[in-house]
Amino acid sequence: MRRRCSGLALAAALLLPAGLNAQWFDAQFPRRGELQVGLAGQSISVDRRFTLDGSLQPLTEMYTAVLDSRLVPPLDSLDLTLVDLFPTLGLAGPEASTLGPLQYDILYERTRAPISVSFAPTRWLSVFTVVPLVKGVSQRGEQLDTLAANSGFQASAFGGDPNSFFAGLGAGIDALDSIGAADTLPPATQAEAVALLADSRAIETGLLDLNELSYMPTDSGPNGTALAGFYETVRSGFEGFALALPELALARPIDEEAAKLLSSGPEFGIEVPEPRNSGVTFGDIELGISLQPFNTFRRREDGTRPIFPLRARFDALWRFATGTPPRAEHLFDVGTGDGQSDLELRGTFDVGLGSWFWLSVFAGYNIQMEGEVERLVTSRELPIQLGAYTSLVKWDPGDVLTLAAVPRLNFTRNISFSFLYLRVHHGADFVRAAEPLPGDPAFVPADLEEGTEYTARSLGFAARYSSTEWSGDRREGIPVEVELRYRNTSKVEGGFVPKGNIWEVSVRLYRLLLGRKKP
Repeated sequence: MRRRCSGLALAAALLLPAGLNAQWFDAQFPRRGELQVGLAGQSISVDRRFTLDGSLQPLTEMYTAVLDSRLVPPLDSLDLTLVDLFPTLGLAGPEASTLGPLQYDILYERTRAPISVSFAPTRWLSVFTVVPLVKGVSQRGEQLDTLAANSGFQASAFGGDPNSFFAGLGAGIDALDSIGAADTLPPATQAEAVALLADSRAIETGLLDLNELSYMPTDSGPNGTALAGFYETVRSGFEGFALALPELALARPIDEEAAKLLSSGPEFGIEVPEPRNSGVTFGDIELGISLQPFNTFRRREDGTRPIFPLRARFDALWRFATGTPPRAEHLFDVGTGDGQSDLELRGTFDVGLGSWFWLSVFAGYNIQMEGEVERLVTSRELPIQLGAYTSLVKWDPGDVLTLAAVPRLNFTRNISFSFLYLRVHHGADFVRAAEPLPGDPAFVPADLEEGTEYTARSLGFAARYSSTEWSGDRREGIPVEVELRYRNTSKVEGGFVPKGNIWEVSVRLYRLLLGRKKP
């Protein structure tokens, strides 16, 4: 059950909650016997996320692998050696060893293209289906923070020639030992030589022990600075006896290529993220019915309209789990349209306030069904963790309530501009094990519930061109509507939520299949 995980999908997990499948925020309805075909394109890009306190965090900070005790060969062997060595040299306790944090600069882009078809056998009832096409692209770069590294590979120490260094150090110590053994020095100088000899042998023993390890302190790190300072004091003392010791060069920080190799082991729970194009796949297919109980936007028999016309539409749909199942490494709510069954109910209410200003109000409730999926079991706050593993879990996503208000200004008979306000509440997920867990696991499936309940607010705008009447009547020419929409997640309370920029372009075409064409 425990196995390596692909770090790429950590980026590909950044799907926006309740994407609404490029939803039109109005109650427009096909006429009786008419076919409505909708084509949409939705582009989402994510490089930051909201955290539990509502602040924004770059994904670079989230996807950071600290090269520490998880390394193979182990880095903690250096810590144990330094803890034993520093007291013998009279130095303060060493800092924990690290090769530095490796940060993955990740950008995730996702394109959806829902194709919808709706047919109205009556003036108040229609049936519809939505078939979404989905394409995901992830990009990444990596950067190692060498300034935070206090350790490096042993092979880069001692100028790359430890044999020559220790030969020179041993020769100097032997020469001082001979001077002290002759006992020809003044008492004070003799005592100095004895003390200096003890310090030199202590640092020699310590450096020999470090030379047997895979890692060494760096010259720039605090541990290396303390060792180099002690060594330079000893070296200066030898110069007082006309003896020379070799210069000490400790390890250099590792480079990014070495860091990627070290962080791709199973101990880190991930492999090195790589750029990837998922190709075009099908999302979850939707099938539903729509009801239009009333529409007073239509003209009366005398050709007039009400001062405050009203229109309502109610939808009920089932979302089939026909799309690609969620990847095991998804760390966020995958929302809808990715291999998960849902029942969704929604309604839209339009009111006209004169001929220049209209208002649409939308409400939707998405009941997300429980299922068994493979998930990366780790910390949602910092996923690249020791002990992360993939496991089959029972996942019951929280239900999603979406509210939207869309005030619309009609510039001309054909062109309108809208302001979009959306408020989404996502209920808490429940995650339980569906198979035996590893003994004494560092994380349990319930850890994935953290930050899954939240409220998100999005703002945006839309511009529309329409050759159809808002009432549902048709003019001469091709009955078509084209709308450009943009929205941005501006505020989140209580959860880990990607901050996405969403652009949408949608087209609706109408074709009368049954009955006679009316003006």
